[in-house]
Amino acid sequence: MRPARSPWVRVGALAVVLGWAGTAAAAGPHAALADPERCGRCHVEVPGPDTPRPYRFRRDIVSLCLECHRDKDLSSLHPVDIRPGTRIPPDLPLDEQGTMTCATCHDPHSPAEADEPYVAEPIARRLLSMLGRGRRHRTYFLRRRNDQGQLCLGCHDRSRLATQAFHVREGGGAAAYAGSGACKECHPRIYAAWRLTPHARMTRDARKDPGAVLGDFDADPPFLRQEVLYTLGSHWTQRYVVEKKGRLYVKAAIWSITQKAWDRSYWIDKPWIPYCAGCHTTGFEPGEPPRWAELGIGCEACHGPGRAHVESGGEGPVVNPAKLAPVRRQMICESCHTTGHDRTGQFRFPVGYLPGRDLTRYFKGLLPKPGQDNTTFAGDESYEDRHRQWLFWVDHFMDARGLTCDICKNFRSQLQETDKPRLTPTEFCLTCHRDTLPATPVHERHMAGGVDCRRCHDPLRTADGTGYSIHDHKFLFQAPPGPPVGPPDRACRTCHAGGAEAKRRGGP
Repeated sequence: MRPARSPWVRVGALAVVLGWAGTAAAAGPHAALADPERCGRCHVEVPGPDTPRPYRFRRDIVSLCLECHRDKDLSSLHPVDIRPGTRIPPDLPLDEQGTMTCATCHDPHSPAEADEPYVAEPIARRLLSMLGRGRRHRTYFLRRRNDQGQLCLGCHDRSRLATQAFHVREGGGAAAYAGSGACKECHPRIYAAWRLTPHARMTRDARKDPGAVLGDFDADPPFLRQEVLYTLGSHWTQRYVVEKKGRLYVKAAIWSITQKAWDRSYWIDKPWIPYCAGCHTTGFEPGEPPRWAELGIGCEACHGPGRAHVESGGEGPVVNPAKLAPVRRQMICESCHTTGHDRTGQFRFPVGYLPGRDLTRYFKGLLPKPGQDNTTFAGDESYEDRHRQWLFWVDHFMDARGLTCDICKNFRSQLQETDKPRLTPTEFCLTCHRDTLPATPVHERHMAGGVDCRRCHDPLRTADGTGYSIHDHKFLFQAPPGPPVGPPDRACRTCHAGGAEAKRRGGP
């Protein structure tokens, strides 16, 4: 029988191991950053006493940090790339856009160890310090000590952190939603049109609907087809959600539907829940685990929870955007088509917002979209600035390329107007329907005559006929070119009513 070892032997062995680890770490994992030859890898100019702040970097700071910390799970850390809604102490610097980065709380050039603890330490680490081994307190390169929350309390109020419920369930949560299928019985025409829209097909379960996966996984795929849980997108590009270590991530590689090729230029997988899920599902509800009522952008994404409306036979409350004040109606679209974060900074969408409510209560930290400049973005945290971004997005809806979620690439890249050719309405239709033309001579004849697709295939219109209905997949952010053309036989007569009338209208 082996003799029992004294507990002090184990403690001594642990101290030796920790002492060796502390000695190995003494130089600091960032020691190489002190080499002047490395400065140019991050900085545009070598910082000195006279270098103006904020320093200019070759890439955004988060991307620079992730060159080494690539495996770091950002979803478990403090949010970055957000514009704080409160005053930030001067020793916690923001970047030149006024947003938080890793360097707001961490100084990569600071010492790796200190005489005093910087974070709450486990008992083994405290024991090592008591043994008199010298500077054994790791700083984690924090700009302030945080062993009692000093760093966090530089920005956050202790009483609010302890008492404020940031994500109070409003509107009954996911259980208050009925699902888009429940709308079909009373609104069959609108439901049938919505089913074809990119909104309806935005997020699909690849396990239940294998045909939703459009990417080519046979020739040198960036990851395996069987890893895909959900697909995102169905028109221009498609992205894929997988599970890693119990969390959902959007893979960096993107399948270009129009070019039928992989785009591998995006730099990192993104956590899907905090970055994307609120706008790619309907009825999102944070929690462990998070829930949602429906995949994709369903009817209730714009009309609000509808279970009470359905169960009452249409008598219960539901939001009709057409009856809202114009500002509140626009807020529905702006809740997903503008940038920002929720009240806590944890999510990149307005958790708790429902159609008809004041979006400014739920959405903070507006950031510029690619291509915005001082004429379209002020950065003053006003609703007017958010609305300007929405109008900018609408104006660029028909851009011919660069069509993927802004937040998944460096949103600070500036694109020139000449780099963004615009599609005509007919070109927009042909991004999906080009293969229809060779099999349909009548299309070739009309196309040769310069007839716009909308002259025959008129999208659903709003009740007053002055705009297109968002329920239709042919929806465009444009005014209809004329009065409704009606069903196909009537559409033909608008141009082919007679020789003189046809010539006057320019019909083929």
